[in-house]
Amino acid sequence: MPIKPLRRFGAVFVVALLLLAVLFMGSSVGAEPGNCHLDPSGNLVCEGTAVATAVPSRAITSVPGTPRPTSRPRPSPTPTVWELYTMWRYCLADPTSPSGYVNLKWNCNRLTKQCTLVQVVTAYDCGTPTPTTLKVKPLPCPAGFSQTGLWCLIGWARRAEARIPPVPITYKPYPRGIVTDPMDFTAPALIVQNWACTSPEVDNWNPHSWGYDEDYRDLYFCIRWRQVAWPNPSPDPAPAWIRYVWDERSWGQPQEDNSRSQVAQHLYVTSSAQKPENGPGSLPAYQVEAHSYWVIDWKETWEHAYRWTECRRTGNKNDRCDGQSGYAPEQHVEWRPEGDDGTADLRNYGGAHFYADSTLLQIPDGRILNVLPVPIIEVQGVIGNP
Repeated sequence: MPIKPLRRFGAVFVVALLLLAVLFMGSSVGAEPGNCHLDPSGNLVCEGTAVATAVPSRAITSVPGTPRPTSRPRPSPTPTVWELYTMWRYCLADPTSPSGYVNLKWNCNRLTKQCTLVQVVTAYDCGTPTPTTLKVKPLPCPAGFSQTGLWCLIGWARRAEARIPPVPITYKPYPRGIVTDPMDFTAPALIVQNWACTSPEVDNWNPHSWGYDEDYRDLYFCIRWRQVAWPNPSPDPAPAWIRYVWDERSWGQPQEDNSRSQVAQHLYVTSSAQKPENGPGSLPAYQVEAHSYWVIDWKETWEHAYRWTECRRTGNKNDRCDGQSGYAPEQHVEWRPEGDDGTADLRNYGGAHFYADSTLLQIPDGRILNVLPVPIIEVQGVIGNP
């Protein structure tokens, strides 16, 4: 058999194999994972497209705890260890995932700003919650609002006031993190404050007209702050469960995160030296802001007098009731319990949103601050070259 036809057949066979391989592996949603970089804002960009839901669907792990890697990264020069770090992005929407969300892991080079996608794992703890149906009603009383609290004036002298409570945020490793090691930041379950009510009750006050009225008594008015997370409240959704501002150096990424779950992860590539010395043990610490979001609920209860007249027989012909002789009018009153409640839109009271934005925290050592001090140290080898 001639040699040239054999060579031509072999070339065609190789091309066919390559096409089959491409079809078998499936196409990625978005750019190839090996050609990504961080832009100046810290967003991961792949071939000019920001990666949000661009995920290689075939690599999604459908069982928690059993991730498998994506396709092998493109060959590149091996960097030194100190140049590498790992970056995760959590709860990104992806329709091909069994839960609808994925966690993505990249290996990044801090010098070249290049990142390689190495793992895609189904996320099971961040599905979109169902928005709460709110009974949106304005506060029935004259009110004052600030970013830390709200008050209502009831009657002539009663006052109900509620202040946003501090949110306890923890992190590990505690009490300090290590450069290039990921840290977990954990928020508690959403907080519902106890009701703050007027005491004692208010009498002779009409909760509808908000004025004096002898047909009302025992008016109690209560308010409370209730923590919300995205996508609540439905009229004006809060952006996150906790929004972290990481107090990063200019080269640290990301500068902030909108965490839509209780646990967020961040990695510092530089120690916290020369930062304020208010961390545990007076260590210099990054001043992390943790923004939480709150709505104001209110309720009120009272008793309303229902009055009527009944003709009662007396036998006295001089008594008259409704034209009847021998009957006298008898007055009756029944006090019936009533009430009302709602959630107030804080935009009606000078707020920027339906909700309030608070940075008040209880840090792990018990202090109440508006920042979370996070010390970061750099571990260096003690044995050098002779």
